[in-house]
Amino acid sequence: MKKGSIGLIMILVLSMLLSACSSGSSTDTGSSGGKVKLTFTVWGDVNSGADEVKLAEQFNAAHPNIEVKFEPIPSEGYGTKLTTSLAAGQAPDVFLVGEGDYYKYVDKGVVEPLDSYLAADPSFKLNIFQPDLINNMKIEGKQYYLPKDFNPLALWYNKRMFDEAQIPYPTDEWTWDDMIAVAQKLTKKEGNKYTQFGFNAGKWEYPIYTYLWDYGTDIANEDGTTAEGYMNSDKTVAAMEKYVALSQGENRVSPTPLDSQTLGGDSSMFMTDKLAMMVTGRWVKTDLDKSNVKYGSAMIPKNADGTRSSIIASAGWAINVSSTHKQEAYELVKWLSGADAQKLRSNNGKVLPATVKELEKVKAKEVADKPVIEMMNFAKKPITLRSANGPIFVEEFTKALEKMLLGEQDTRTALDEAAKNVDSKIKK
Repeated sequence: MKKGSIGLIMILVLSMLLSACSSGSSTDTGSSGGKVKLTFTVWGDVNSGADEVKLAEQFNAAHPNIEVKFEPIPSEGYGTKLTTSLAAGQAPDVFLVGEGDYYKYVDKGVVEPLDSYLAADPSFKLNIFQPDLINNMKIEGKQYYLPKDFNPLALWYNKRMFDEAQIPYPTDEWTWDDMIAVAQKLTKKEGNKYTQFGFNAGKWEYPIYTYLWDYGTDIANEDGTTAEGYMNSDKTVAAMEKYVALSQGENRVSPTPLDSQTLGGDSSMFMTDKLAMMVTGRWVKTDLDKSNVKYGSAMIPKNADGTRSSIIASAGWAINVSSTHKQEAYELVKWLSGADAQKLRSNNGKVLPATVKELEKVKAKEVADKPVIEMMNFAKKPITLRSANGPIFVEEFTKALEKMLLGEQDTRTALDEAAKNVDSKIKK
């Protein structure tokens, strides 16, 4: 655990002890017929969380002694509000955490380990879930989360733009160089103004990680304790110089950060035929299917040596360590993670089921998004899934990337500075 987190945890613990006496606690049993009252939350709203509303209703019907209330938090600011409510002792009994924050919330001491509950419950086995998902949700040997769903990263392409340019769709044999060569053909200008781009080499770190891994490098060592010699290695510098060049100069194939802001972001550009390809997660289907864009998915390109990488984005249910009804909260987490819940969510096609049996059924009938599922076989752990120091690496790497993209610093200088800052913060 980072030394810098000790003070925060002490504040959290004190706040939780004080708030346990508060009549406003979400875990009070109340006087509603002696029922145990629980709340749980996800990011979004009631409409986007319709499946969770239904699951809550079904849970209440099956558990007459428990009353569950679903209280979603708007996606914008979800993390901030959740963290604040945890510190104040007013957070829900069960809450959803994205894979990038698994370590963070465990490091803050606000997530209840599930091992003792699982050991006492022989009727519920973790082997019903995809092994990689369960492994990602285990921190320092303890199981802290159970899966809600997951979405592997893949390459998404605009079929209409490919068809108009009479260019064949991406194949499994594509290398990054192949993709960039096609992106150049799909990038157009009218005078000095770009009207469409072939690929989005943006600031989001996940696609960049896949690119770096394919080139045999990373921004951190395996256990997330050192940046020097990794974030600023010769391999990383060389790879990032090529990546940043995709959105700079007269021959760029990617929008700059300003272009993306002006044109509404990668999804909006993709749906309006201004962006031909992007690396992102399957959640993008929600917006794509509401538009008239013709799209397809493909495997993320590989390096010339055959190396191919991806990341599994996932969400896990956690029990609030300060819940006064942890056993009941465990029953809720099981309900929200189990096979029936996985079937319900996967039926709408927006997410992939986290259970083995249900995913096999999707694989058997899936055609359009088959490459997305296949990318599971190449998934690796980003730094935030390897270390509690992950947020430090991400923060400094993102700052360096912005300086590179804006031309404020050359790649070597920016990454040297970032690596130094990371190691300095970790040692504090």
